[in-house]
Amino acid sequence: MKIRFFSLLLVISVFAGKLFAGPLDLVPLPASIQKGEGEFEFSPQTAFFGEPGLTSLMEYGGRMVASKLGFVPGIVPAGAIPGSAMIRLQLSAPFDGQLGTEGYLLKIMPREILIRANLPAGVFYGLQTLGQMLDGAEGGKLPAVTITDHPRFSYRGMHIDVARHFMPIESLYRFVDYLAMHKMNVLHWHLVDDQGWRLEIKKYPKLTEVGAWRVDREELHWNSRPLIRPGEKTTYGGFYTQEEVKALVQYARERYVTIIPEIEMPAHAMAALAAYPELSCTGIYQGVAPGGVWPITHIFCAGKEETFGFLEDVLTETMALFPSTFIHVGGDEADKTEWKKCPLCQKRIKEEGLKEEHELQSYFITRVEKFLSAHGRKLLGWDEILEGGLAPEASVMSWRGEEGGIAAAKMGHTVVMTPGSHCYFDYYQGDPSLEPLAIGGLTTLKKVYSFEPVPAVLTEKEGKMILGAQGNHWTEYISTPEHLEYMAFPRLAALAEVVWSPKESRNWDDFSRRMNSQYLRYEKAGIRYARSAFQVWSHPRLLPETKTLEVAFTTEVSNPEIRYTLDGTDPTVSSPLYTAPVAIDRSVVAKAAVFVDGKSVTAPLSRQFYLHKAVACPVTLKYPNSLKYDGSGEYTLVDGVKGSANFNDGNWKGFYKDDMVATIDLGKAVGIQSVETHAIQDVGSWIFMPKEVVVEVSADGQNFRKLGSVTHKIPVTAAEKLTHDFLVKKSAKKVRYVRVTARNLGICPPGHAGAGKGAHLFVSEIVVD
Repeated sequence: MKIRFFSLLLVISVFAGKLFAGPLDLVPLPASIQKGEGEFEFSPQTAFFGEPGLTSLMEYGGRMVASKLGFVPGIVPAGAIPGSAMIRLQLSAPFDGQLGTEGYLLKIMPREILIRANLPAGVFYGLQTLGQMLDGAEGGKLPAVTITDHPRFSYRGMHIDVARHFMPIESLYRFVDYLAMHKMNVLHWHLVDDQGWRLEIKKYPKLTEVGAWRVDREELHWNSRPLIRPGEKTTYGGFYTQEEVKALVQYARERYVTIIPEIEMPAHAMAALAAYPELSCTGIYQGVAPGGVWPITHIFCAGKEETFGFLEDVLTETMALFPSTFIHVGGDEADKTEWKKCPLCQKRIKEEGLKEEHELQSYFITRVEKFLSAHGRKLLGWDEILEGGLAPEASVMSWRGEEGGIAAAKMGHTVVMTPGSHCYFDYYQGDPSLEPLAIGGLTTLKKVYSFEPVPAVLTEKEGKMILGAQGNHWTEYISTPEHLEYMAFPRLAALAEVVWSPKESRNWDDFSRRMNSQYLRYEKAGIRYARSAFQVWSHPRLLPETKTLEVAFTTEVSNPEIRYTLDGTDPTVSSPLYTAPVAIDRSVVAKAAVFVDGKSVTAPLSRQFYLHKAVACPVTLKYPNSLKYDGSGEYTLVDGVKGSANFNDGNWKGFYKDDMVATIDLGKAVGIQSVETHAIQDVGSWIFMPKEVVVEVSADGQNFRKLGSVTHKIPVTAAEKLTHDFLVKKSAKKVRYVRVTARNLGICPPGHAGAGKGAHLFVSEIVVD
């Protein structure tokens, strides 16, 4: 599988030579900043001073200062009299209620820097703020200031999936440091799934001997990879030893990051069942999945006692490695097909007085929850664990929108919000044509920043059940640590401000300005971050009266310098400056980019607009399109804009089961040379190419003659999201009406997840030339 990675390979910083706007460009924004008079100047004589219990933090602070300024401050021994130019670390006595358990006071004075907190975690976060300020300090000088700061939420997390693609242990150490840098305090470690088991379990060695390795099909699209065949070797994968895990967990604890392990059940278990197939309902070996699996039917058998004995053993070893309060057990996307056919599962349903298979999953999760509770831990699971009834002490991670979190909070359960709409960092963060391949969706930096973890429908009491939020990195399309960093940053900075800073202080323009300093911090730290927020987006508007377009260019960053061209060439610093929507009265290729200090920040946006003979002409449909997929309205098929590979981009009309039969009235008889119909295939969304496109023409709207037809050779199994132009190139005279019929596949084909059910047909522009 080839990954388009040209955005990531931009190695020359557009910010090179630019100074930090100032040492107070902090991310996340503190709760309170009060400027003072004077400044503190660091020198090799600067030293840390504090009580003995904070020695490790003084040593950490010394290393941090050394990385910024090139010298290591000393540590004044306990009991000694500190001199000038001191950094004093102090624990509050009595407890300061304003600061809480993670807050801090950072006071910079001309002769002393004071960091005070109730607990060492607060001191640590004060040091993080000091470190950010040093990045913007000229000559080691910091302005006098008093910062009072504390987080809004107690759970501030990032999730990394190492099951789909194994990540080297060294890269996880770096991510722990990056989390601490952003004052995030949870790493949710997705250790097992259908595509790999990554955690050494000594009682069950085959979990890593067998379950950690799969056949190498990396050259194929994720959703086009067949299961293992007889005789094939499993060479792709890896796992972490228990010693490696212990060391990483300790490293994270020293940086006040809790690592929460996830052991998936009852589904996403093919790697475990490849090692121990007898724990499934069928007992059949299917191997470790090399790619996407849907629906997920090969799951743990809920009717076998051996299943629960196995899981309890695994969880016992897991708890010994991870001291976290929460243990995540997954619980999502379990297809109950095998449970419905399994005599043991049906026997369990009957014996336990359960109604059906959803309640059997509730039984499964509740039983595991009781085991964890007996060992002083709490169960955390995806929002599917609500189905069939929620285990008494379970907490919910709401990913399918807000609904699961709302329901759990109203029931009195604690919740971590991580909806796909705002928190899935495996989604595109910019224009797909300018980004490396991703799973789909669009979650831009600004969209992440707009996220509000506490749903408005909750009461104040219910809202307190929201522990915080988390960004998720699923790695179906993320195979390297470098790509993972690119997908994480800068979006993690936006989420960090959402979960740390006061809600009322959030301001996109101010955040966007402060991020210029954060980008420089990333470069200094060697973080491979995305510049997608600087990409330009086009917003064409059809003017039916004049049959022309008006195109606006926007970008997420504040006060941008956008330059554009209409002749297909890349814009330069001397190209026209965008100040207002651009009128387009002919077919053009428009390009646009944001410039900083005379340099383009990203590859330019490139969009083609088609001012053809059918633009803004009336269109009559024999069968109405789906109301949910109406594109831009009545002119969607003739508005001069072709849709992208994202069927939700607003440029597509969708038809469920029906053909698209569109008749276009050109208004007068004209000569034409060709008719081109733009269609899309996204089999994961049940959208298929039309079987055939037929073009007919007429002078009177009653008597049509066939101009031509065209088919395609794209298989219905092609997993890629594809667009295709169906071109009928044949001239005709005296044509007023053009009728285009795109024949729907009708039903999803055998082998598809929706086999036998209705198929969708999506069409964008019909270009008549």
